[in-house]
Amino acid sequence: MPVQTYDVEATGVDPFRRLSASQVNLWKACPRQWYYAYQERLKGPMPPVIIRGNAAEECICRVLRDSPSLITPDASDSLISPLNEKGAPDWEDDGNWMAARLSSRPIEEWPGSREALMEWALSRVEVHFDRCWEAAVEDWQSTQNRAGSLEDVEPEECIEMIHEGIKMHLDEVEKCMAANGGPRLESWRRGEARDEIPAPDGFPLNWNSPHPCAQTHGNVTWCEAWEITRPWFVDPDSKSFTQTTCIPEGWFQGEYDLVYRWDGSINIVDIKASIGKGDRSFSYVGQLRLYAWLWWESHSRSEQVSNLEIWYLGTGTVKSIKLPETSEMEAYQKEISELYQILRAGNPSIEDCPPEPAPLRHFDAGGVPAEPHIDPNPSARCKGCEYRGFCPKGEHDLELTAERRIERLGHAWPLTPLGEIEPRVDAIGEVIGLSGPELIEDGTIKVNFRLQDGYDRAKVQPAYNGGPSKITRSIAEGARVKVSNALPSLWRGELQLNLDADSEVSIANEEESAPVVDVETRVSIVARVWSIDSFPDGVGNTRWAATLVDATGSAQIVAFKQFIPLSAAAVKRGDTIAILNGEKGEWGGRPQVKCGPGTKVVIVSDAEDVPEF
Repeated sequence: MPVQTYDVEATGVDPFRRLSASQVNLWKACPRQWYYAYQERLKGPMPPVIIRGNAAEECICRVLRDSPSLITPDASDSLISPLNEKGAPDWEDDGNWMAARLSSRPIEEWPGSREALMEWALSRVEVHFDRCWEAAVEDWQSTQNRAGSLEDVEPEECIEMIHEGIKMHLDEVEKCMAANGGPRLESWRRGEARDEIPAPDGFPLNWNSPHPCAQTHGNVTWCEAWEITRPWFVDPDSKSFTQTTCIPEGWFQGEYDLVYRWDGSINIVDIKASIGKGDRSFSYVGQLRLYAWLWWESHSRSEQVSNLEIWYLGTGTVKSIKLPETSEMEAYQKEISELYQILRAGNPSIEDCPPEPAPLRHFDAGGVPAEPHIDPNPSARCKGCEYRGFCPKGEHDLELTAERRIERLGHAWPLTPLGEIEPRVDAIGEVIGLSGPELIEDGTIKVNFRLQDGYDRAKVQPAYNGGPSKITRSIAEGARVKVSNALPSLWRGELQLNLDADSEVSIANEEESAPVVDVETRVSIVARVWSIDSFPDGVGNTRWAATLVDATGSAQIVAFKQFIPLSAAAVKRGDTIAILNGEKGEWGGRPQVKCGPGTKVVIVSDAEDVPEF
């Protein structure tokens, strides 16, 4: 099956920390680059070329979903899929799949040749393209981290690429014609060959009636071949990441573009809206070979992929990828499992991710290795790296700030470099007003009390994103305990120590000291905006967030609802900003500064002052 998910609780794997082929390839390209991208979460700017790729793939899939025996060349898009609450195709809904309601077109209007089928498909491209292009443009424009201009991409070029993709699919349809429908023709004609997870075709999952174009005898027709060869693909109406598949252990996932299954074999195709030049063509090979392993692992190692292909829409060429041997896939399991333990199950430091770039590969159009294939400069990869401004091998200085003091709003503010923010704290005191501890279903412990230290006190409670699992059995009213690795905050003037999975409450040693009065909840910083990660849309998103960098590290700033500063609308990538009197915290293992009551956000310098950023 091309979509397989597993019980998160049973595997114990955080679905947001799974490995993917892109992560593995980036680690192999340069461990330090992986660190900046995934550990520091420094998102690169989004170029407009992403519009072309998204629009081309969606339009191709919408055409493949259509049926030439049901849909006229100029009909509006009528095969919209019903979705469940997660945004995935709702297979439990048998009544709202539109193909089951449509009447067949007159037989004399059905395409009867490759040329006629191509003409029908190109008409369908005209119907779908504007919607796909506009959706891709809107998606790109909605990100505050975009770069470039709409003038850098041309719709006409995208349409040409879509036409090439349709031609490549018709090559597969023609193979089906030559094979007289393949081994499942007769069962398909009887309505008995529907896959467990079928290709999107407008029909419900539970559908065992013959297709309207199915013949009772004779050779396969072009309309039948179109239906039989339709590959599985991500339903174009579904939400992102709702149709991924992962291995049974749950720590590696991927999402296929096309999976052809009509002849009894498994052919995985990756669509690339490019001409295939550059080093990425090397990573595409690794990606597809990992997809072959993913299919094998997710099918109990009993079903192997038969063919791997890359479709370069820019050249209209197909590149076949050598399949991994069984021994290689067994080695993948060990290698990538170990990599997962280091990168995602663990919390690697920057020292664990050395700046060791792999050689840069060169390719000609169509993903053909160039001559020379490997760049003779061992640091060639660094020249185009978006992190070269602060990587020790980058030979490029962004001149990031490391200030300790700034004068704004009438007085001086002491500043903390990002690398010195300590979002977690320890505190020691006596337990007062103990409630719990109580073990709850998810394995965490519910406990509430106040920590009294002389005249100072703090409220201790589970964090909103999950409570602790390490609480001493000796906790009791009046006991002297140490609260470790807590996340501090202020609520209505009261200090709070929030406990999550990394926090602990233990009996304090007599000689230990961690006064409650020393707990700092506020911090002021000056840093450069690396990316805008979230911006209020006036509909459902009420969060503003940005990733910041300075000479010592990175952190995130976040603000919700009424605490979003007025200056947020003017902040853009490359600006240097000051966050004064922010609430320090942590999210996903990295420092976070939250805007709250009394927080000010000031633009110190404009991005135009650093054009190389």
